[in-house]
Amino acid sequence: MTRNISALRWFGPLTAFLLAVLLSACDHPHAQFNPATEWSFFPLTPSMVWTYRVDSKSQHQTYVVTDKVLGIKYLPSLDVTGQVVEEYYDIDRGGSRPIVYVVKDGYLSRLSGLEYNADDIRTPAWGRSEEGDFMPARMVPEVSWSSTIFPFGHMPDAFDIKQTHRTVFEPDEVVVPAGHYLGCMRIDTMATYEGGTFGKYKKDPASLLYQDWYAPNVGLIKTAVLEGSVRGPRLETVELLKFSPGTVSSSK
Repeated sequence: MTRNISALRWFGPLTAFLLAVLLSACDHPHAQFNPATEWSFFPLTPSMVWTYRVDSKSQHQTYVVTDKVLGIKYLPSLDVTGQVVEEYYDIDRGGSRPIVYVVKDGYLSRLSGLEYNADDIRTPAWGRSEEGDFMPARMVPEVSWSSTIFPFGHMPDAFDIKQTHRTVFEPDEVVVPAGHYLGCMRIDTMATYEGGTFGKYKKDPASLLYQDWYAPNVGLIKTAVLEGSVRGPRLETVELLKFSPGTVSSSK
């Protein structure tokens, strides 16, 4: 009888602990990757609007960025056809800037650092930012690739950013001010700054880890920028505050 009572002394608390763990797991929904969502992680429907809060420790400020999809346009000055997104920075000397997204060979490329010129968009005198293959148009887990950013185009003595990327499915719910999102894909990007001023004044190249979470049918909902690695200090956090799904054309 004594042994049975002793067993109950630990079995009772253990049962309660396991029950608490199971209840806790039920409180935190999990997801599995759904292949039907693989084309939905970077939607660019006309009139879609995303509003983000940027908490930048490196710039010692917090500000708001709003992105709105204007639609597909041919831009004579750039000689490209792409999705145009207007990005507005709610800071001093911020204002609106156009970004152009182009799909090529299964990847999205991004042109930024541009300026408006009447009904056209052009490259300013100091060059444009060219970011080729920054993410796959079709997003599935465990895909790795490399790319290079030219922040000032191919101007002499300009630095570049070598990047290695990897997609990771996020089974846990991602919570941001705009809401709770399940079934997200995360892109981990290690960015190494080299050449130009970095090559002249820094003995070792500077590296940053970017972690970007994308929700199906919404797009980017969160970004964390860390110095060096996942254990490094967090330099910047971007979180979605508000999302408007835009309009869906009735024509096919």
